[in-house]
Amino acid sequence: MISPDQLAEPYERLTVVRLVEASLTVLVVALMSGALIGPLFDPLQTGGDEVPILRLMWLPVYALIAALAAFRLPQLFKFWGPALAFLALVGWAGASVLWSIEPDVTLRRAIALAATTLMGLYLASSLGGRRFAELVALTMLLMALGSYFVCLAVPKMGVSQDINAGTWRGLWYEKNEMGAMMVYASLAAVAAFLTNPRRRLLWGGALVLFIGLIVMTRSATSFLSLLIVLGGATVFAFMRLGRAASVVAIWLGVTGMSALAGLYMFAPTMFYAALGKDATFTGRTDIWNAVLRASEAEPMLGYGYAAFWGRQSDIANWIRDALQWRVPSAHNGWLDLLIQLGLVGVGIFAAIFAISLLTAVVRHQRLGDGYWATLFLAVYSLQTMSESIILVHNNLSWVFAVAAMARILGPAPARAKAPEPQRAGSPHSMTWTPAHA
Repeated sequence: MISPDQLAEPYERLTVVRLVEASLTVLVVALMSGALIGPLFDPLQTGGDEVPILRLMWLPVYALIAALAAFRLPQLFKFWGPALAFLALVGWAGASVLWSIEPDVTLRRAIALAATTLMGLYLASSLGGRRFAELVALTMLLMALGSYFVCLAVPKMGVSQDINAGTWRGLWYEKNEMGAMMVYASLAAVAAFLTNPRRRLLWGGALVLFIGLIVMTRSATSFLSLLIVLGGATVFAFMRLGRAASVVAIWLGVTGMSALAGLYMFAPTMFYAALGKDATFTGRTDIWNAVLRASEAEPMLGYGYAAFWGRQSDIANWIRDALQWRVPSAHNGWLDLLIQLGLVGVGIFAAIFAISLLTAVVRHQRLGDGYWATLFLAVYSLQTMSESIILVHNNLSWVFAVAAMARILGPAPARAKAPEPQRAGSPHSMTWTPAHA
């Protein structure tokens, strides 16, 4: 069995160039998370397209992403396989300008989507598993500390004042956004904890802070996602103890999933109550039914990338009038993809996603990233059922989804040479190496 030490990338000397690159990467990741953008500049959650200052702000961000990718072009070329797959998906989104109900919006946002996807490929190709986990965990730690500050010192900004009054939203527009970001933060902290024994105290403490914010959002989806992160990491670590432990871990996992499925099938009321939801998932099923009816008119091609929910969209406004509230999206990633790019777009993404999931089953041990990519796809699978986070421009969920699938489908990381055995009686022969988990 491959040991963690054989997969860990070497610690490289910090140079000015690497420091600048890391700082710029942290900046782009923070901006893609939407922190501060929503509550300060985009309260209607338009993604910045309807706010002139934000539309201009993203242009230098795209240029920065292109510069970072160009700087790591040799590494990026090694990921030509997943890059071609995503090129087909983004290309289909761009081609939808030909039949879009709002061609100018589709063209503008397809360019933004290309930059967002490129950022995910850059992260996958330029950073090893440990460096990636630590960079993301550090970025999220800074935003988590900022969220604690605004929630405690400026509650009008950090604490929800609407129907979710009392729940924390931190630096984001609403509580579910912060919950999702802190789930990603928790996953990065767990991965950094597993891949870097030197800083386990730091990342363990950060994980506690991230979980605290998730608790304060009272988001059921975030709670379930956190359980997937913690439970999945525990199962993977337990499986490394041997075949017997692997059998026990798999049995416990299958039993747990079967119990949840049985609860959903035979006691749905109890299941929804445990999630803090009703049978309509807080009105989401009404939206889903309306979207499915709308998609029947354009089943193969859709209405154009990012065009359906525009303010001038007659069919979207019909849904809003029927449901009596300003519906911003389908609240389901697959349905939003269907309404935008039709069955063709859904088929392209589904193929990439399914192949990534199947490959992760085989390669999760070899990636050397603390199981980040594999566990992220598990969390992402859950989140797409209630949030529109598939093929979204200027969105960190899509950046991480691209990075996770590219890491899984890209070239296998090189194995570091195993350390030579120490001679008996040498000063280092009794050095203790922390366990992987």
